[in-house]
Order: sequence, then C-alpha cells, then structure tokens
Amino acid sequence: MLEDPAKESSETHRRYANTPETPDFAFDPEDPWTQTFQEGLARADLRGKTVYEVGVGTGINVAFILRNCGAARVYGSDLDPRLVVLAESNLRSLSPQHAAYFEPVHGSVSLIDTDAARAKIDKTDVVIACIPQVGEPSDERLTAFREAQSVKLAKGAEDEAEDHIAHYYPWSLFDEYPYNSVGLGLNEALMRRVRQQAPHAQLVMNFGCRIGTEIICECFEANGYKPEKIASKIVLQHAGTDISFFVTLEKALSGTNLEKQLVCKFYSDPDGKKPLSATEAQNLIDMDPEVALYHEVAVIRGIPITN
Repeated sequence: MLEDPAKESSETHRRYANTPETPDFAFDPEDPWTQTFQEGLARADLRGKTVYEVGVGTGINVAFILRNCGAARVYGSDLDPRLVVLAESNLRSLSPQHAAYFEPVHGSVSLIDTDAARAKIDKTDVVIACIPQVGEPSDERLTAFREAQSVKLAKGAEDEAEDHIAHYYPWSLFDEYPYNSVGLGLNEALMRRVRQQAPHAQLVMNFGCRIGTEIICECFEANGYKPEKIASKIVLQHAGTDISFFVTLEKALSGTNLEKQLVCKFYSDPDGKKPLSATEAQNLIDMDPEVALYHEVAVIRGIPITN
C-alpha cells in the first residue's frame, strides 16, 4: 500500500527531494528544471497510473512520482546506463518502501528503442521525459547550417563533458522529423514512438522554451496530442551555455517573411518582462560571458487526440 502523500509535510518533501546522490555527470535535484518538472508532475494526475520515464537520471523523479504523486508503478530507462543503476540505488536509499514499484530497463536505451523498453511502454498510462533540444555542436550538417549563417560556436561548446548526452542530440539522425529544424527532432521522435506503441498514453514533457511554447505546442498537435501547459518557471541560463543554434535559426529566417513564426525568447530579468531575441542575448554574452540571462522552462502535457 503506497503512502498517502497528502499526509506528509512540505518540509519532509523538501528534505527528501534534495538528498539523492548526484554525481558530476547528472542533473542536480535542486536545479530549477527539475523543480519545474516536479511541479508539473504533481499536477499531472498520476495517482494509480503506470508511468514510464525516458531519461531517469538520478531517479529523483521516479521517487517523487511514487511517493508524492501516488503512481502505482514506474518503468524507466536512460541513454547513460550508469544512471539507471544509480536511480535504483537512490530509490532504495530514499524510499525503500517504494523500491519494488520501480522496474528499470537496464543498458543504454535511446528513447524507447529496445524490445524491453517497448514491452514496458505497452503497459504504460503516462510517459514522462526531459530530453535534449539542441543538436550536437559537432554534427556535420548542423555545423554547415551554422557556418552558412556566419554564426560562431561558443568557445568550448564542442568539448564533451560527462553530461554531454544530457544536453545534445545527434541532429542529422533526426532530420526526417519536421520539427528537427527547431531543435525538437528527438522530442518529436519520442512523440511518434509513443503514439504508435501506446496510442492511449499521455505525454508529460519538460522543455526549455527558448523557441517559445507556441511551436512546442504545435509539435504536439502535429503528432496527435492536445497540449496543455501545466507548469512554468523563468530560470537563469547557465553561464557559458552555447546559444548559437538559436542565433542561427533567427538569421536563417531573416528576410523570409517568416520571422514572426519563430521568435526566440530570452529575458534580461528574472521576471521575464524584458524579452530578448537570441541575437540580442548573444550580443550581451559577447560583451560579458557572465551576463545573467533567463528563459522559460515549461511542462507540457499531451492528451492523445482520438478520432
């Protein structure tokens, strides 16, 4: 019998949420992306549901939705096989009474592209994910696109840190997906796979909204889902983050009469009241690499559209 999360104090939730082991190559559970995602998950009506997380990371969301959201069972996988093992360990440590309700898919799993992952998806009510939206900086075609617009790559952007695969995806491999052109190729690929494998499952996905939520919602609709924003936060962009991809998009559309269809959204203030284009944001970075810039993070729920 799962505990009733309504009986637990918010202070207990806070202490619990910040305690898992977090290696250098994984997201910090105090990161505002994680906090925003969890706000959305708390509003996603997961009680009694079977959930699959694509990209389990340290397991902080697995623990959260079992203990705080009342999910009945959680499946999950990650492209980095180390993280699935860590997620199991953290769940056993943080909430041992819920450990039996987590069934991970071991090994390196891209999206849900293994037989073991697809078998779990067949039994899933809700798929959750926070996956990369920026193409691999060294990708050959992305490099050619950037160079055609005379946009420079930020210094050090091609260096592969341990968390590299958590931030970038192989852009050229997803070029068959229309929304790959705005950095949503990996996300669109997941939408299509879930729609095919589990047509009645909902999607709850966490996005950096530097291209705006309108285009993200269009991607949901184009792939058979009715989108709903269920959580949002203006967050500080990490200093040194390469935004050349977004600058390139703006330059590619310049003079085409399509500029208004893609307006990249950065902010110079934490309240999100002073908007900047990607080009304007890059100009500020060029003058001061440590400049404080902000963008929206939002959780979008997709409800399958039925005929």
